[in-house]
Amino acid sequence: MNIKKTYRLFFSIAIILAIFQTYSCKPKVEEENKKVVILAVNDMHANIDNFPRFAFIVDSLREIYPDLLLVSAGDNQSGNPANDQYPQKGMPITELMNMIKFDVCAVGNHEFDTKQDGFKYIIDNSKFDYISANIKPSSNLGLNIKPFKTIKMPNGLKIAFTSVISLNENGIPDSHPNNLTDIKFTDPFSTAKDYLYLKDEHDLLIFVNHFGFEEDVELAEQFPKGKVDLIIGGHSHTVVEKEQIFNDILITQAGNKLKYCTLIELEVEKDYSVKKSMKLIPINKNGEMLAEFQEKVDEYNDSPFLNEKIAEAEDDFTSYEQVGYLMGDALRLNLNTDIAVVNPGGVRIDKLDKGDINVRDVYSMDPFGNEAVIFNLTGNEIKAMYLSAFTIDEYLPIYPSGIKVKYILKDKKTIKDVIFYTESGEDLDMEKTYSVAMNNYMASVYNYEHADPGTGQFVTTAENMIDYLKNLGTVPSYKNEKRVELK
Repeated sequence: MNIKKTYRLFFSIAIILAIFQTYSCKPKVEEENKKVVILAVNDMHANIDNFPRFAFIVDSLREIYPDLLLVSAGDNQSGNPANDQYPQKGMPITELMNMIKFDVCAVGNHEFDTKQDGFKYIIDNSKFDYISANIKPSSNLGLNIKPFKTIKMPNGLKIAFTSVISLNENGIPDSHPNNLTDIKFTDPFSTAKDYLYLKDEHDLLIFVNHFGFEEDVELAEQFPKGKVDLIIGGHSHTVVEKEQIFNDILITQAGNKLKYCTLIELEVEKDYSVKKSMKLIPINKNGEMLAEFQEKVDEYNDSPFLNEKIAEAEDDFTSYEQVGYLMGDALRLNLNTDIAVVNPGGVRIDKLDKGDINVRDVYSMDPFGNEAVIFNLTGNEIKAMYLSAFTIDEYLPIYPSGIKVKYILKDKKTIKDVIFYTESGEDLDMEKTYSVAMNNYMASVYNYEHADPGTGQFVTTAENMIDYLKNLGTVPSYKNEKRVELK
């Protein structure tokens, strides 16, 4: 037996021992009992660089569980320029998922970042099904999203997989509204209950949700006991390290960006009760890799365009806040406006190392392809925008450039007031009109009264950032920069 094979077997045995340690003192399971084993991930965000290590884990587990089911709880897309800027956007992660043979995938909000034609192409070229019960696309879009999927296992178990996706206060997933035209979204709580009948026709009913951990718990508590066996979750990037059971439903989630995966076992006993167990498995950066997957990833990463150096950072960036301020400065200074604002969800990295900055770094921090827009807004209109944004942005502050901002909070989720200051610390004139740059996602989803409809700049915020950095050359330190206060 070669070294690699030996390592793989030891790895697999270690996982099994860890999982079943809990049951080592329990009576022997009757032969009539039937099991299904599932490996689940969520919010991979196109982290193709860790996929070869994940593939090794899958391959190792399949030596023990040949009928292993492979499931994603959505947000496969957005987060790696090699995937996001690929000629057919989103296909690198999709092709890797095809290679490793995923069985089913929930639709996450970032699946829509590829736009409708792009998402259709991805669905049509996926060798697994996309599911969501509360997404109702118009037939003219050709989006083959199924409300549920049935899998019949070789041991006879019949399993139903269904899914719901989270909606924001505008009644849509967190994606640009332009990507969601001609699609109806129904309430996830009521829709989930509409599919409980599947349990009557299947041995197991599993929800693969892109909903958030707290929301999954709330949903589980609303289900009649015995109707749902498992919720595989996503969206909130929660790392569920040990069994979390609510209303007799196991709820799992495995962080994000392929840092973890969750091995789940469901055992249907002869009285139809279901034993549930799980093990969170780290996908280590130094772990073994499958060579064929690494070769594929190397091909995707070989991009002279993405590897071009455009500037140099004098210091490390160590937070979303610091990167957000840089993005705001690029908008304000390159577009010559008084103020710029960047939504927290638009900043996708919290670290940028000192030294060379390349095109890949820019598309890592800003992958969405949103257009830059300029508005003429009064101080009072800016305040109205901030008040509207707080809930849309899930209670996180906007990153400004050209002003300083103090949030007065009643509690973590309730805003009492917002106070604005000039860069020198003086009160902002709320009656005066200012030119304000932002991305067109913010322009579309923030609901507030303003007179100016805005003017598109025919450049994406990422393209603007690249131009700004090329002209700047050396990026100063943002380590001591503080423009937002929450009180």
